[in-house]
Amino acid sequence: MQENSKEYTKINLQALFKLFWKEKTIIIIITSIVLLLGTFYAFTVQEQFESEGRILPELQAKATKFGNLAGLADLAGVDLANLDATEAIRPDLYPDVLRSTPFFLALFNEKIITKDNQSVLFEKFYHELIEKGDEIEKKYMEKPPVKENGFLLMNQITENRIKDLKKRIRSDIDKKSGIITISVKMPDPVVAANVARFSMAYLTEYVTNYRINKAKKDLHFLEERVNTARGKFYSNQTKKAQYGDQFQLPTIRQQSADLQRERIESEYRLSSNFYNDLLKKLEEAKLKVQQETPVFQILEPPLVPARKSEPRKALILFASTVFGGLVSLIVILLHKGNYKKILH
Repeated sequence: MQENSKEYTKINLQALFKLFWKEKTIIIIITSIVLLLGTFYAFTVQEQFESEGRILPELQAKATKFGNLAGLADLAGVDLANLDATEAIRPDLYPDVLRSTPFFLALFNEKIITKDNQSVLFEKFYHELIEKGDEIEKKYMEKPPVKENGFLLMNQITENRIKDLKKRIRSDIDKKSGIITISVKMPDPVVAANVARFSMAYLTEYVTNYRINKAKKDLHFLEERVNTARGKFYSNQTKKAQYGDQFQLPTIRQQSADLQRERIESEYRLSSNFYNDLLKKLEEAKLKVQQETPVFQILEPPLVPARKSEPRKALILFASTVFGGLVSLIVILLHKGNYKKILH
């Protein structure tokens, strides 16, 4: 039974070639039709240009962040061991920053330069070149995204734009090297480079602000406290000096005067110690801001592409020819049960 089954599934190649030769007209017609459709698509689809940039974020060990500053800090009495590192965004989450709604809303309000050297809002460029202007004029006039009760209200056209831009703007990270690649595809080569540059700047600024936000708040708070403590210290210092001038001669010193002097000196010492402690903490806060500020090295800046990335006409025409040929062969085999003629 197994031998009979194998014989039944054998294909008669001679009969197959004769069938294809006999029906060559159908093959030519179907392949030509598919090829014409592919040609029409290849020469009418909007051209796209892709710009790419690469950046390398700072990846340092926690213990070596200060480097040569550690020795200087020890001389100044600043304890770097007490400076806990701020939790940073994991590098593998960087691409998600460029897929967030706030990023796209910021991009829509960004002024970009076109290949005609015109400065326009990206939203206007997107509407005129990608959405083809008048096709969605009514939707374009809808209210822009607004915040209400702490929530961001989006309209349908903005959601559709963001969905499309997520396909046009891509960011990937190499987990081994840490290199972040940002690529942007647009119908205008200059705009593609501009958007890629904006994306890189947005990512670096977002990560930097996230890292140093708390440290800067602490620094601002300490600066205010230092100013207050400085004023109180200077006031007590002046009061101490003025009181000392009144009782320079020991013959006129009295017990009540000594008590008052001790109180003034005690307040002076307390304000002095408090002021000096705050100055020390202020220096620690300044070092922490420096410590937490990330460094991004641009390995490859976004360039204006000289050649289009899409459509790849030769590839489309080749694929159309192959696809048309396969379709025509399937049609011939299924027509009038021709496939039975080539099977034993």
